[in-house]
Amino acid sequence: MALFGRQKYEAETEVKQQATPLNEPVMKVPRQPVSPPPAPVTRKESSGVTVIGKGITVKGELSGDEDVKIEGRVEGKIHLAKNLLIGQTGVIEADVIAENINIGGNVTGNITAQNKVEIVASGTMIGDIKAPRVIVAEGAHFKGNVDMDTSRKSLREG
Repeated sequence: MALFGRQKYEAETEVKQQATPLNEPVMKVPRQPVSPPPAPVTRKESSGVTVIGKGITVKGELSGDEDVKIEGRVEGKIHLAKNLLIGQTGVIEADVIAENINIGGNVTGNITAQNKVEIVASGTMIGDIKAPRVIVAEGAHFKGNVDMDTSRKSLREG
């Protein structure tokens, strides 16, 4: 009967041989599981997109240096170093300055983009646009003036 448990015990243990005198017994040491070394931690750059959700209302000034997507409501001023995306449920009552602006919701106010303004089919824009490139998709609504002056000096002053 002792043989049944002995095979399992020997499989789980390792015999450690040492140079010892003949009268000392051999020690059995349980095997330690060998785990691989931990993988180096790689840090992904975050996409850097801040989302203002449907149930959020911001009153005042919104500024930053990462992309912002607005699905809620913003009243006041928006000044971004990167891109602004206004989703279909987004409502903006503000003057806006950003690198690129994509309008899928409703915007009331003047906007200035360093690169491009795009009003998609679901978008409504009431106010003036100042940008080197302006795209108004079929089905979009726009009421205002467009200034496509490409000089960087006038855009920085805006």
